[in-house]
Amino acid sequence: MEGLDTEKINEIIKNASEGSRFYQHKQKRQQELDIKLDQMKEAAKSFTDKQIKEATKQMDQLMCELEAERDLSHTIVHIDMDMFYAAVEMRDDPTLRDKPMAVGGTGMLSTSNYAARRFGVRAAMPGFIGKKLCPDLIIVPLHFDKYKKVSKQVQEVMAEYDPNFCAMSLDEAYLDITQYLLNNYQSHDEDLDIGSVAQTVVAEMREKIQTKTQLTASAGIAPNTRLAKVCSDLNKPNGQYYLPPDLESIKKFVSALSIRKVSGIGNVSEQHLHALGITQCSHLMEKRGLLRLLFSDTSYHSFMSIALGQGHSTLSSWNDRNRKSISNETTFKGTSERGTLIKITESLCQELADEMDQKDIVGKVLTLKLKTINFEIRSRAQTLSAPASSFEVLFSTARRILLHEMNTNEGPLSLRLLGVRMSSLMNSAEAGSSRQATLTQMFSKATQEKTIIHTSEQVDDILQVDTRKGADVKGLNKIEENGPHAKTPLESEKLQLPSEFLGHNKARVKVESGTTSVKSFLLKNKESLDTRKMEEYECSVCGAQIRVRNMEEFNRHLDFCLEKHASCDPTVKLSSCEESNLNLSFCQNKSNANCRSQGFTSESRTDQTRMKNTRSQQSAIDQDSVNVDDNNGTVSESLYICPVCHKEQSSDIGSLTKHVDDCLSTSAISEMLKDKDELQGDKTTAEVHGLVTCWPGCPPCLPEPYPQCPGMAGPQTDISLAQFGNFGCPTADSR
Repeated sequence: MEGLDTEKINEIIKNASEGSRFYQHKQKRQQELDIKLDQMKEAAKSFTDKQIKEATKQMDQLMCELEAERDLSHTIVHIDMDMFYAAVEMRDDPTLRDKPMAVGGTGMLSTSNYAARRFGVRAAMPGFIGKKLCPDLIIVPLHFDKYKKVSKQVQEVMAEYDPNFCAMSLDEAYLDITQYLLNNYQSHDEDLDIGSVAQTVVAEMREKIQTKTQLTASAGIAPNTRLAKVCSDLNKPNGQYYLPPDLESIKKFVSALSIRKVSGIGNVSEQHLHALGITQCSHLMEKRGLLRLLFSDTSYHSFMSIALGQGHSTLSSWNDRNRKSISNETTFKGTSERGTLIKITESLCQELADEMDQKDIVGKVLTLKLKTINFEIRSRAQTLSAPASSFEVLFSTARRILLHEMNTNEGPLSLRLLGVRMSSLMNSAEAGSSRQATLTQMFSKATQEKTIIHTSEQVDDILQVDTRKGADVKGLNKIEENGPHAKTPLESEKLQLPSEFLGHNKARVKVESGTTSVKSFLLKNKESLDTRKMEEYECSVCGAQIRVRNMEEFNRHLDFCLEKHASCDPTVKLSSCEESNLNLSFCQNKSNANCRSQGFTSESRTDQTRMKNTRSQQSAIDQDSVNVDDNNGTVSESLYICPVCHKEQSSDIGSLTKHVDDCLSTSAISEMLKDKDELQGDKTTAEVHGLVTCWPGCPPCLPEPYPQCPGMAGPQTDISLAQFGNFGCPTADSR
């Protein structure tokens, strides 16, 4: 903004903003900041010379540690496209070249050309204020598809010099050309100046970009990322600057820099430092003792790193593998309309899911960022039960958080910005290995939410919004960005999905669960399944005949049945007259082989019959829940893994069903859950319920038609026979 009347520009901006919500918000924030600055000044005056001297010695020690980490062996390049969005629009419409123009809307400008910048029009400025500064300003709407296409062309050129370049945005990237220089110029004269070679290579890169896109780029060349970014801004537009990798040149370069020129120091930090008389980077070194006393460890470490001219000398910590989070956000005209906000959230989640799939990463923590029309910023974080990247998981979680905020807000919640961020990232392959669940987890009583399929009518009964004030959402953490960064765990609530999300007939509602679905156990290799003619199979859990079009639908039904079975009491309940048969204790002796064998065979068939009877009503819902595709196709061969014995099975559905039926016998389940049914002290379960036992630790004797225990006098229940088969039973002689 050289040559501009800065005071006049600021006056116009103030007059145009005065009275607006943004202006009021800025005033409030500035008043709060002024109070903190006054407190900091008073604290600075209270320190004695001795305290400052001691703190300076501690900072000197820190400087020695930082110097030991300095690396000058790499050549880092920062490429920054000149007024990228505006340049693309001017390229496609040459009539805009000599006119002040900006890209964006009346609400917000994304960038402006250099003609408009002479009037003070800049990025992140409301368009109506830009019009006040420059009445002839032409505002062109955004065309992101076009910008992404051009950005890809630029990145193709950069990949020739560093395949592992780090793109920071569509128009900005870092490259490490160290290896490129070694590979292409190591055969040259050893006395060849590496700096001259680096400048030649970068100039060549910029020329290729201009030839391919008809756009110009500026570049900075330095030993680390922080200095390279500063250098790229010195000879804009269409220029480059080289900083030699020697200590004296770096210190001289940094000491003269304004603190606002360095990345890592924003408006608030600048005001804090200005209050202490620090305006240049050299002042950071001079007042390092005071910084040690006034700022946090993280802050004064950062200030000293800036004063020494240090930064990332490699890009490995910035690649997708090591990145901490990935996000997407957008601003819009303030609104409180639910449908609009949900659609915006859906669009953000779709874009984020696509990007995560492209990078092959998943995340564990989803954060929804909201900015109200009063410019209050809120962040709400939800930890997922398993790493995910799918659109369904992202959208269902983000939508649940959004609805919770809208339902608990005092009055309508009007927003002007929404953002979705995923953190705790990991590679998809790493997440896959960590998500393997045990058989005990699969059959244990589930206390977490499940992934289920329901018709829209059933979903209305299950997912309902609690509109009470103060209603909370389970696992939701609050992060107030305008206040203390406190996290508040909230209670579980149910939400209702709107008709536009449910669809006309059926909807698949996905909720992350700690219990892995049976489909992930059965399918060894994820195959692409097409539809075929309807076929009928018998469910090995509920006993119902299920008509499905492909194996994936049958597995989905089996998954639902198994999860329902896991959430039930291990003892099957038939009718009110048999309720007294529950909670029977196990026999402890395993010596009687006859008792064990007889109990196993009797239990396997009888319990399956009972389960079939108790599931008859549920199977009707399950059959309605199966997704049907009207298109005919084929199904690819798949290899399956039994969820019980973990052995590979053939792709024949009949054999698989029979095998799972055998493995899921009550004997196997009882063995798995035996820890839950062990005796508590000397008092048996039967004694607790007032029943008489023939022998301590054995099931109670009950009337016919239950079979006789071969080792005891009284008749026993069929459920107990499975327990005899697993644990044995004392004979009459042993008593």
